[in-house]
Amino acid sequence: MACRERVEMESASNVLEHIVLDRSAEPTNLPLALLKHITEDFNDKRQIGCGGFGIVYKGDLQNSSVAVKRILNCHTFNDESFNRETTSLISVKHKNIVRFLGYCANTENKAMKHSESGEPSKYIFAEMRERLLCFEYISNGSLDRYLTDNSRNL
Repeated sequence: MACRERVEMESASNVLEHIVLDRSAEPTNLPLALLKHITEDFNDKRQIGCGGFGIVYKGDLQNSSVAVKRILNCHTFNDESFNRETTSLISVKHKNIVRFLGYCANTENKAMKHSESGEPSKYIFAEMRERLLCFEYISNGSLDRYLTDNSRNL
């Protein structure tokens, strides 16, 4: 990692650490590089949950941990849905609701080799989208382990 990138990463990490510690701090836009770094590039061993819309990873900062939800790239969860969800999460503040710390909406165009049988290789540009949400990390596991009501099948 280049010196400039390392400084930017440390700065972003400090901002996220500040938001975790200062309960009055507002959620913010977070760089993809930081979220990849703290989750070890979304390593399977850091996975702490999954659902219909994404996979949740534990991310470690210098003095705390966060939960990073990586939204699955699917057609049903478009940018409008992501923006609406993020706006709602930013506005919700309650002592009994896990804190929303930040978000990342990153889109890159990557050149990829494409060849059909018998033709020379061509390059096409594919749009690579990453949509992530960052929350405070609660260490007691999934809430479904604590909610039980056999009469209602919870």
